[in-house]
Amino acid sequence: MQLETESTICAIATGNQGALRGAIRISGPESRQVLESLFPSLIENLRTARHAQRYPSRLVLDRLGEISVDLFYWPDQRSYTGQPSAELHLLGAPVLLEQVQALLLQAGATLAKPGEFTLRAYLAGRLDLTQCEAVLGLIHAHSEREFQVALSQLAGGLACPLKDLRQDLINLLADLEAGLDFVDEDIAFVEQDQVITRLERAEQQVERLREQIEHRRGQGVEFQVAIIGPPNAGKSSLINALSDSEVSITSAQPGTTRDYVRSRVQWGDIVIDLLDTAGLEEVFGSGPRALAQERTWEVLGNADLVILCLSVPSEVDPSQRSIGLLDDFGLDSHTIGSLSKCPRLWGIWTKSDLRPGWKSPWPMPAERTFTLSVQDCFGLDTLQEALAETVEDWQQVSLDVVPMTGVRCKSALARAAQSLAYARQSSIDQAGDELVAGEMRLALDELGQVAGTVANNDILDALFSRFCIGK
Repeated sequence: MQLETESTICAIATGNQGALRGAIRISGPESRQVLESLFPSLIENLRTARHAQRYPSRLVLDRLGEISVDLFYWPDQRSYTGQPSAELHLLGAPVLLEQVQALLLQAGATLAKPGEFTLRAYLAGRLDLTQCEAVLGLIHAHSEREFQVALSQLAGGLACPLKDLRQDLINLLADLEAGLDFVDEDIAFVEQDQVITRLERAEQQVERLREQIEHRRGQGVEFQVAIIGPPNAGKSSLINALSDSEVSITSAQPGTTRDYVRSRVQWGDIVIDLLDTAGLEEVFGSGPRALAQERTWEVLGNADLVILCLSVPSEVDPSQRSIGLLDDFGLDSHTIGSLSKCPRLWGIWTKSDLRPGWKSPWPMPAERTFTLSVQDCFGLDTLQEALAETVEDWQQVSLDVVPMTGVRCKSALARAAQSLAYARQSSIDQAGDELVAGEMRLALDELGQVAGTVANNDILDALFSRFCIGK
């Protein structure tokens, strides 16, 4: 893709399907001259315009007669592309849009390439590369969630923290290199402890961004809730009750669920992916049951919240030495240890209808605990409200990115974090500011790859070739 911005480009921006309204975009240094040839009655308005304006006008087309056109004109760099630009809004019939586009081409404009308007916005510094990818995400969004993820990224969800991080590192690097210029005079522009502290903070920020991008798998991924427990603990019945549908098979026979089942539920604006997993059990050897256990732990590793279900005992067996301890529910020590490492774990006593009024302390650390009965619909509302509140809090702090950004950024952020770690350790070891500055430059290059301030033509071609014409 040629990175030139001196031509004046135009393209239909609303696709080739008929619609009530359509739009044609124009951008480039000769935009005003092109428009003057189509709208001679607006010549004086266009030449004296100092800010964005809307001009109702008309055009006469061969064999189609006169049509109404709304002309939106940006006379300077305060436009999407950072160039003089315009949009012609008219009836969305393809034949009309094509004839008006033909007039613009005759007047000196050239047909835009796929993604060229957004490419010019990037080259002008109006958008960084993550925001350009967000534009593509908006174009191809197939759900409200995908649209919201792309919109958040376009608004600077990733660009803003990257910009602040890079600016702080650039300032620190400038202080270090200034000190190198006056090394013979023993002048320090920044104290070593400040260097270490700022590098550590930068490293933590990069790692946090990387982990968020790694964990959040992009558009289309909702809050993941893994429902786990011993066989026949009521997990599938709980998911069916929460989703108000028979998405999971229920049976009195333990081990009915052999693989995880995903159910997407929505309560108003809250959307959750409920994951019904195979019952936790100790399995020796290989086979379907062992494979199911392996799949369950894989699901737990990617979940935002893990809910452990334990069934209320139907009666107390005097031979049992410790009702309420996890080994009484068939959970071995390895399973218990693995569960304790879950970042967020809730506990639920299920089947409380078996022993109304039964109470027992939860047998392991958990963020929250509940007692409920699907049969009697007891406690379901409380659990649903707690889940909704948790998802609302998560949506405010989570960082989702469009898939292309996630794939491109993961390795660059990992390398940036590594370089910052090396720089910090070099400063601690007093290995010399030259080595510290060298590692910082490498980190800044990697962060520049993420933001697009450092990008080669292969990266740009891979992105903008996926755009449609007019965007």
